Amino acid sequence: MWKAITYLIFATAAHAAPPPPPATTDLANVNQFALQLLENTYAFQENFGTKNVAVSPLSLWSIFSLLAEGSSGDTFFELMGGLKLPRDLRRTQSLHMALNSLLQSGSQDVILKGQSAMFTDCSLEVHPEFCQAATAYNTDIYSVDASNTTKLAHDINYYVCIATDGLITNAVTPQALENLRMVLVDALYFKASWTYQFDPSQTKEGSFYDSLGKQIGTVNLMYQKAPHSLAYPPQIEAQVLEMTYGKTSQYSMLILVPLNGIPVKKLLNNLATNSLDWIDELREAGSSTDVDCLIPRFKISNKLDMITPLQYSGIHSIFDASKAQLPGVSDTPLYVSKTLQTVEVEVTEEGTTAASSTVVGLENRILGQRFEANREFVFLIIERSVNVILFAGVYGQPSVV
Repeated sequence: MWKAITYLIFATAAHAAPPPPPATTDLANVNQFALQLLENTYAFQENFGTKNVAVSPLSLWSIFSLLAEGSSGDTFFELMGGLKLPRDLRRTQSLHMALNSLLQSGSQDVILKGQSAMFTDCSLEVHPEFCQAATAYNTDIYSVDASNTTKLAHDINYYVCIATDGLITNAVTPQALENLRMVLVDALYFKASWTYQFDPSQTKEGSFYDSLGKQIGTVNLMYQKAPHSLAYPPQIEAQVLEMTYGKTSQYSMLILVPLNGIPVKKLLNNLATNSLDWIDELREAGSSTDVDCLIPRFKISNKLDMITPLQYSGIHSIFDASKAQLPGVSDTPLYVSKTLQTVEVEVTEEGTTAASSTVVGLENRILGQRFEANREFVFLIIERSVNVILFAGVYGQPSVV
């Protein structure tokens, strides 16, 4: 049984378009997978004392739904269930096409681009039908000498470096590529300016707390007073602030602070078990009132093997050399031995548009509505026309950056 490996590489910087998918595209199941994955990843990483987690579930969904097209038996049914895929293959392909059109945006204040590649050993015969499916999903295909792991690592790292504008330069090592016949790579890069800017001179060091109100560290708290959507959806038991990116506000970050006494794990479960209707309710509340905002300046760097979080979702056999069924990929038996995800998330005050109109002196902080992300919180970066989740994470280990 030969090994296949998936590398999922994501980078986002918020110093903080193409036409969106058709309105008829239902991405509810994709988001359900995304929020379940975030809950699973946080639960797994918490076992190791890690409370800062960032994932890009959309690209993970894309690459494994491609593998689902080449699967059969238990592997197929587990992928269908775990990824929340529609039973109709044409609907899955339609979702892929819609998402691919979404993952390309380039403007002065918002950059979003996704790139996928399949590196196959030159001696591995991949079925033409699977190659056609990969090509249809805008996946580049390269034939390589997989035994030369030094060159293969260089090629993959170069591909990722270009895809992430140089933010991620060392995604893989030669050692991680030993005994592999196929490597799947997915890179997603997002960089955007806030619609309303922060003034760096207003950033001050402040305390950061856990869900019980105990101080666990300090952070640099950015401050602004600006019109944002703010709500308290009872079904998720959190205070939610939406801060948009760019002049068109097509993308946004949702910051979700659990209500007093609610652990972040409970918030994650609430998100995974409820629909996203609360986002529409949040926007219906409007953003006509200025909100005093205190948001940490933070950076998260993750390099995670996502196999266990996916197993929590019921996907097992594809990772088992004796049980994986991928006959639609190749006649050579294959299984997925690693699923590595590298994520870089950085949130700062910087942006490309003027900040003067949104800067308010510190003395006015007590006026109007107030939002303080000074304790453990969840964040989601979304495309707003269809509310699809691009990045998701938890910030719970404070540091001064």
